Amino acid sequence: MFGNKENKNGISLNGGGAGHARNNLVKGTVINGNITSQSDIRIDGRVTGNISCQAKLVVGPSGYVEGEINCQNAVIEGTIEGDIRAEEKLKLSRTAALHGKITTGSLDIEPGAAFNGACEIINQNTEYVASTTAFEETAE
Repeated sequence: MFGNKENKNGISLNGGGAGHARNNLVKGTVINGNITSQSDIRIDGRVTGNISCQAKLVVGPSGYVEGEINCQNAVIEGTIEGDIRAEEKLKLSRTAALHGKITTGSLDIEPGAAFNGACEIINQNTEYVASTTAFEETAE
C-alpha cells in the first residue's frame, strides 16, 4: 500500500511527512481522542475523534473514523462519519462509505463506493472552484 514513489492509488509518496515515517492503527485497536501526525497514517481499527495528518491518510477496509479529518492526501477503503478535507487528492475505493462533506483538490470515486454528503473541489492554493450538492452512489 505504501510504495516508493507512487502507489497503485496514484498518490505520490515522495516527501510525505517526517522522513517517510508511517503510523499504523491495526484492526481491533480503538482510539477515543484526537490524532495529530506529520507522517503517513494507516487506520484499520476504530477512531472516535478528529484526525490531523500533514501527509497521507489511508483508512483500510476494516477502518472506521467518526470525526473530522484534515490531511494532504487520503485513500478511503473503510467508513468515515464526518467531514474530510484532503488538500491534494482523495480517493474513495469501492469498499468506502463516507457520510459527510468532502473538500479536496482532486476526487476519485470508484464504482460501488457509498458517499452521502456534499463535495467542494478546490485549487491547490485552496481557492474555491466548484461545489456540488448531495450525492449518493452505492453498489448495484
